[in-house]
Amino acid sequence: MVCGKSSCIAVRVIAAVLFATTALNAVAQTSDDEFKYVADSFTDEYRPKIEADSSIFYRAVQATEDIFADVADYDLSFVAFSRRGGSFDSRQTVLNGIPVRREYRSALRMLRIEGRELSGIRYSDRYVGSADGITEHLIDFSEPLSSHSANINVADRGYWVGLRAAMSGTFRRGWSLSAFVAGRTGRDMHTDGVFTNSLSLGASLSKHWNYRHKVSLTALFSPSERGMRRYSSEEAFTLTGDNLYNPSWGYQNGRMRNANVRRIVAPTIVATYDAVLSPSTTLTSAAGIDAGSRRYSSLAWFDAQTPLPDNYRYLPSYFSDDEVAADVAKAWRRRDPRYVQIDWDELCEQNRLAGGHSVYAVEDRTERFTDLHLRVSAATAVGDKLTIGYGIHFAYLRSRHFKRMRDLLGGEYITDIDQYLIDDAAYGNKLQNNVRDPNRVIREGDRFGYDYAMVCRRGGLSASLVYAADRFRFDFAAELNDMTVYRRGYYEKELFAGDGSFGRSDKIRLAPYMLKVSCGYSFTPRHYLELCAMAGGESPDAEDLFLQPQYNNRIVDKPHLRNICAAELNYTFLHRVVNLKASLFAVLTRNDCETSRYFDDLASVYSDMVVTQIDKLRLGVELAADIRMARHWRASLAVTAGRYTYFSDPRVSLYSDTDNEVICDRAVAHMGNCRLGAAPELAATADIVYMNKGWGVRMTFNYAGLRYVEPTAMRRTDRVSRQGSVSEETYRRFVRQERLPDAITADAAVWKSFRLRKGSSRIVVSLSAANVAGSRDIVYNGRESARVRRTSVAGKYVYAPFPNTYLYAYPRTFRLSVTYRF
Repeated sequence: MVCGKSSCIAVRVIAAVLFATTALNAVAQTSDDEFKYVADSFTDEYRPKIEADSSIFYRAVQATEDIFADVADYDLSFVAFSRRGGSFDSRQTVLNGIPVRREYRSALRMLRIEGRELSGIRYSDRYVGSADGITEHLIDFSEPLSSHSANINVADRGYWVGLRAAMSGTFRRGWSLSAFVAGRTGRDMHTDGVFTNSLSLGASLSKHWNYRHKVSLTALFSPSERGMRRYSSEEAFTLTGDNLYNPSWGYQNGRMRNANVRRIVAPTIVATYDAVLSPSTTLTSAAGIDAGSRRYSSLAWFDAQTPLPDNYRYLPSYFSDDEVAADVAKAWRRRDPRYVQIDWDELCEQNRLAGGHSVYAVEDRTERFTDLHLRVSAATAVGDKLTIGYGIHFAYLRSRHFKRMRDLLGGEYITDIDQYLIDDAAYGNKLQNNVRDPNRVIREGDRFGYDYAMVCRRGGLSASLVYAADRFRFDFAAELNDMTVYRRGYYEKELFAGDGSFGRSDKIRLAPYMLKVSCGYSFTPRHYLELCAMAGGESPDAEDLFLQPQYNNRIVDKPHLRNICAAELNYTFLHRVVNLKASLFAVLTRNDCETSRYFDDLASVYSDMVVTQIDKLRLGVELAADIRMARHWRASLAVTAGRYTYFSDPRVSLYSDTDNEVICDRAVAHMGNCRLGAAPELAATADIVYMNKGWGVRMTFNYAGLRYVEPTAMRRTDRVSRQGSVSEETYRRFVRQERLPDAITADAAVWKSFRLRKGSSRIVVSLSAANVAGSRDIVYNGRESARVRRTSVAGKYVYAPFPNTYLYAYPRTFRLSVTYRF
């Protein structure tokens, strides 16, 4: 392709502005030395001429990236922000058609590989966006530029120090290699008990020959261990005077220990083969495996009082005696670790007094998974404007779930029985978790409690069509799947003897599908209008298809797909000063299903809750712009406003966890006026950046408003809200959804690039600060509890909803980074 000098300059400007947005939004967190490169692109004033009939620019405006995601994805993360109200599961990164975990996005960037979205899927929400079914018609035979870099960074949030080294280069006979190693370690300096220990390794090796064939192998490995913080009630935050109070830790033998630790070991390997079969047809095939384990540790107690320090029974509000409540409040305000934190030493002493049988322990809820994917697709050009795509794909997903005893806290053993049934008059004689190995003695490292696998097999066909003229573009993509899901139990629980818990459950057969269509028109080389629509059916999570997958083969009644319809109208404007994109969107999901296990306080039994007919409607507008204000100044802006609601009332069914007996059947949950949680309905972020002679300064201003706590369905049924209320005020407490305060922050960053000698070698030093005002009152997110508090008053029970729980955002945090690229 040939273009004039002015045209090529304009293309470089557009690319540079988009690249600058991505780099600066990371606040110098990845390739910090790119700031100097971007600054050098703006050394001269110019007004490029644009030829009205240039296909280069018509195609450029059609292929504009998602400016909103580039601007806002990082900046709005100071609160729980799900773009357009969608779940994180709707954002899927793929490598040559093979899904990879979100944690590997930064790894792919370090390997200089872009993790593309699935056909027609964008970072914003995979239910909307253009139906670009042909994601790669021309195979990329370019080799990575030879470069090497090393980085060290120091932070006060999440970890203390991080190191990273990366290299990429080419070798003889068409070989190329990219590799990196990175690590983080240290304690969080703001929240006790939070820490990170992680190591990341990655490599991508490729070989091409004759510019017709290319083979590549990418391997990623990132073991990590992270101490977590936990939601708590406003009462606990107020008593301690610390909005970053973390109830998950305590002292054991004088050392800090966190009960909730997440450990992940999950290597991923993706192999691809690309070929040019003919001048008009290309083939892309890929196979991937993602295998490993996830472990989440937590406290367990057996026929003993809860050791969680912020349990409602240990807070002053629980006590009716004013003197006792005052004494408890004093202990909390003193931050006495025996009351405010987990008293590990006391738990060990209780185990010692129990004579060998532990009453307190730390368990790992473990998931071992093996995900296999295979995708083969081809694209054929029919003339200059029409391209058709077709392919097949298969997936085998298997996850093994069990509990493993991590620490008996000084005790010697426990017995593998259902501790919750010991005092049950009806089922106290059916205690065995596994009747095939009854009363098994459990010691540290042993499996216990439950052991089962979830298996999903999926195969399907895909087809797509792209018609692209200079001004007009039409895309169509379709995918049809056949999916089988089943559970396989390895323990035979006495409550559900035989095939009620052991062996393979009945198979669930579903047929997910997706249809997407989009069309766009370039009115001029600067103006592009696009309309997209989508319809499909998706399977609920496999765990949601069973009443209690831990030890029950019982499938929910009438398993079905959730239905999705979506539409989006996009307007793109490209100019030498402004790149702008505006979107109107609507997403409707219907007939979703969720299952969970909880203790029903009205019936006083552990229960399995199935919520069906969950319908959600998301409507809104987005606006994002990159603005080159002057020679050394740039600004970016992203604004979104919407309304994300449950637009109808779900149905709630409740089953006894001991015998599947129906406690309530399809009770109406009055949620028609509830908003979605973790989804600000009004959000904005604005960047101002100055770059000159290797210096850079960035200021960011963020706002998130119209936020609500995440609602629960059961408390809004008449069974709870009406039956459990003694007054209209109590009823309103059950059904009212709390709105969270608006959140405002400002972030800042400054950096300097030093060129060491002629060539590309340089050192970049950057310092960034988030929430520079240091506000400690920003609520990150809030949640409602499904539990109901029961109090005996004058011989009668009085019910009230449990308090909402919250997680607060961090105050002012810093990060210092030094990068050497050569």
